[in-house]
Amino acid sequence: MALVVLLCNLSVMIKKFSLQIFVLTTAIAVITGCGSGSKFDRQKWSYGDGLDYPLRNDILNDLLQNHHIKGLNYRQVIDSLGSPQRRDSLKFSYQILDNSYDFARKSPAHRKSLIVYFSKDSVVTRTEVYEHTDKK
Repeated sequence: MALVVLLCNLSVMIKKFSLQIFVLTTAIAVITGCGSGSKFDRQKWSYGDGLDYPLRNDILNDLLQNHHIKGLNYRQVIDSLGSPQRRDSLKFSYQILDNSYDFARKSPAHRKSLIVYFSKDSVVTRTEVYEHTDKK
């Protein structure tokens, strides 16, 4: 009988401990932003071989939410993000994802870009994330 009571008490203690571990793990995940991406920095943004920029997608949200691009001038954008992959007089395009050159891919080609729009005075008026997936 004493053994049964001991086992019941042990079982309750284990359940409480498991609950505490779960709550602690959840709190850590929420605080650290588990899965929400990394912080933007110029080195991460620039990392790539000209065809692939593997870190950009992970830091894009932080760039857009915490770094004020709107209102920057042409030179400040270049200083912050480097030279764009495409440009014309009123917009820059920075490649985020592009698997179209991967001919071994099993899924349709997918492209994602950050578009930075400028006024005639070379000041950023807005940004846009453009995504396109080819049809099979």
